[in-house]
Amino acid sequence: MTTTVPHAPAARSGTSAADIAFQETLGARLAHALAETTGCPVYLRVLPRSGSTTAALHRQLDRIGTVEREIAVVFIGSNDTLIPTSIGRAARHFERAVERLRAAGRQVVVMPCPDPGNAPGFRAPVRWAASRRARRLGRLQSRAAARLGALIAASAVDDFRIRAAELLGPDRVHPSPRGYAEHAVRVLPTLLAATAAHRASGEATGPVAVPGDRLQETV
Repeated sequence: MTTTVPHAPAARSGTSAADIAFQETLGARLAHALAETTGCPVYLRVLPRSGSTTAALHRQLDRIGTVEREIAVVFIGSNDTLIPTSIGRAARHFERAVERLRAAGRQVVVMPCPDPGNAPGFRAPVRWAASRRARRLGRLQSRAAARLGALIAASAVDDFRIRAAELLGPDRVHPSPRGYAEHAVRVLPTLLAATAAHRASGEATGPVAVPGDRLQETV
């Protein structure tokens, strides 16, 4: 079985944040928790690039290659809300990427676009505009995910609004290690449900993984 994380939040990949330890990132936390819960080895492959938008999803997916027994976790959109790009176009990029993953036989877990409006590191006008755009993109992502048979994970948006000082890093924009842990707590139940569905389909009997330039076994 494989777990794929094509992308993550605001200007930083949840699996490759430059200023926190690898084991504290979202992908590593999910892989470790999945291995502990299922008793199976988990192979974590990292695809994201810092600053990427939904337009980069297809290039990221091109790097996956053919991997069997894979589950994809898709967490993207904040960067699209912070630049003058069409939210409708961003939603279409997202939908085509999820459709491509599903057509390849992968289970897909989606965490809708996080809300950068909760990040005090941005000036107020930017937060207000980005928050409106993020809510719209998140709704469009959720609709597309449901239509394509992907599973939708719970959002941590309320936690980040109430506990910003704890869950955001020193730049007051990107998640702290505790923030990534909070995201992982929200995603894990849905990831486990996707794993169960994958096993029930008779396709998953071996290890689990997440795509990218680095391949690491988590036990």
